[in-house]
Amino acid sequence: MRQAPPEAAVEEGTEEEQEVEAQAEPQAPEMGASEDDQGIGARVTAVFTAAEKAGQHIVTLAREEADDILRQARAEADAYLREQKLQADKEVEQIFADARRKADAIEHEARVSARQVGDDARVRKERLREEARLIEERIQWAKDGLADVDERLQQVFLDNELGLPSDSDS
Repeated sequence: MRQAPPEAAVEEGTEEEQEVEAQAEPQAPEMGASEDDQGIGARVTAVFTAAEKAGQHIVTLAREEADDILRQARAEADAYLREQKLQADKEVEQIFADARRKADAIEHEARVSARQVGDDARVRKERLREEARLIEERIQWAKDGLADVDERLQQVFLDNELGLPSDSDS
């Protein structure tokens, strides 16, 4: 038992207790080698049993620790996933806000341009109307002037035909 691991000593008692028990029991001279072999076999079995129990305990502790690590890893992964999703949502909102601002700016520029084009068209239309009115006035003036010329020419021809003296002769 002196070379047995501490777990075996716990299972069977301390070495001092075993030595005390061994001294307290009188050994019968008729006990031979077979009983000593049985005692050693029992001790070896006890050591193996203790080692088996210790191994099972270690495996159980390792499994529990692995489960804890797995739970912790899953919790961290879930937290990381939530954080990344939240960050992605914020980025999407920022992109949408930027897109809205750009769209509003483009729409504003388009409205300003449309207003400018409309204003330019109205100015051009007014200018063309004014030019058309002036042309019509000139045409009317030319017609009136031609009518006066025609009237004077007819008067001159009439006066020439009648033999009347013209106003320019006087």
